[in-house]
Amino acid sequence: MINESSNMLFNLLVIIIAMIVHQFWNESKPESPFVKKYGILVTYGTAILFCMVFSFYKDNGLNFDLRRIPLWLGTLYGGPFIGFLLASETIFIRIIQGGPGILGSIISTVLLFFIGHFFRPMYFRLKTFNKVFLAAGINMLFSVIVLFYGADHLIQSDTINFSINYLIVNLLGIILVSLSEEAIRKNYRKRMELFQAARLETVSHLAAAVNHEVKNPLTTARGMVQLLKYDQTMPQEKRDSLFQLALDEMDRVDRVVTDYLTFARPYPNQMEEMDIVVSIKEAVSIMEPLANQNNVQISNHHSSCQCYVMGEPAKMIQALGNILKNSIEALPNGGYITIKTDLKDKVCHIHILDNGVGMSREVLERLGEPYFTMTGNGTGLGMMVVYRIMESMNGKIKIHSSPGKGTEVILSLPAI
Repeated sequence: MINESSNMLFNLLVIIIAMIVHQFWNESKPESPFVKKYGILVTYGTAILFCMVFSFYKDNGLNFDLRRIPLWLGTLYGGPFIGFLLASETIFIRIIQGGPGILGSIISTVLLFFIGHFFRPMYFRLKTFNKVFLAAGINMLFSVIVLFYGADHLIQSDTINFSINYLIVNLLGIILVSLSEEAIRKNYRKRMELFQAARLETVSHLAAAVNHEVKNPLTTARGMVQLLKYDQTMPQEKRDSLFQLALDEMDRVDRVVTDYLTFARPYPNQMEEMDIVVSIKEAVSIMEPLANQNNVQISNHHSSCQCYVMGEPAKMIQALGNILKNSIEALPNGGYITIKTDLKDKVCHIHILDNGVGMSREVLERLGEPYFTMTGNGTGLGMMVVYRIMESMNGKIKIHSSPGKGTEVILSLPAI
């Protein structure tokens, strides 16, 4: 009797563990097609296997266990195909076990599968109490049928006590597991709603920032074009300066849109082998006009050993350009920026140092947050894009800084 009770509890524990493992698996791999389609099959199929292997009563070819609970839940939450596979697994294991109870077990398994498939469309429209009541009612009905079918094969002295224990464990098991399943899924939905709300808030902030950053230069460019159109007597030198101003404003719009698109879709379209030193040189050449304009000198030093990594060169140049732009803006009175590269333990390290105004610990902790910027006219997208690009290339970012002592940004990428 003690052994039967322990196996009953073991059956119940296996089912609960399978349910929890499935939910953790689903949350840790939300984008995995395999987990979405076959996660329930793997976890609940394992639960059925353990329940049937560790049946809590085996006598005269009869096997009593809690296999119907994972079969019922698997059919409801996994769909008819998963339910069919679970039912097939149950029948296959029961045939291997053998004994006179095979026919009854096959019939009850098939019936439970079809009943679960029949009630599935209605089940998800019910409230939690009604779901549990329906699950408990069907499970108890099958438990009674199984006991009635196997009554002649049970040892008579144990029939009453065993039947009572069997019914109680099945009833408590289906209620506990159904309530737990509903609670886990309800909490998961709430977390997803909060996550979506946070994403929408981030998007709304970014949209407002991008709208501001795009609208202003477009308005300026439009004014320049109108002025050039209607003032035909304007000197050529002034016309050229207005044309250049309009082009500069359009370039500003292009940079904002590029940053926004990179943040929204950061992962490289096509990974390829690239030379970090070449990417640094291109980023420096792009940012040199802005550096010269702000009296900032950029020194590029790299080791003799070249660093090759997997990634998308255009996005790497964009990330380096954003960091250099931030360093230039941190040098309002001019200064220097030093770039160094080294290769250690198959990891390529890029060090970008400046002697600018530096940042406090509070500011460092907020770098990469949506809409956070230290400049009055920025969108906050720059460092967000850097973090996303580095994430897409399996890289890491470390930033060391203190007020008045400059900043060092270290990018670490796995070398090939």
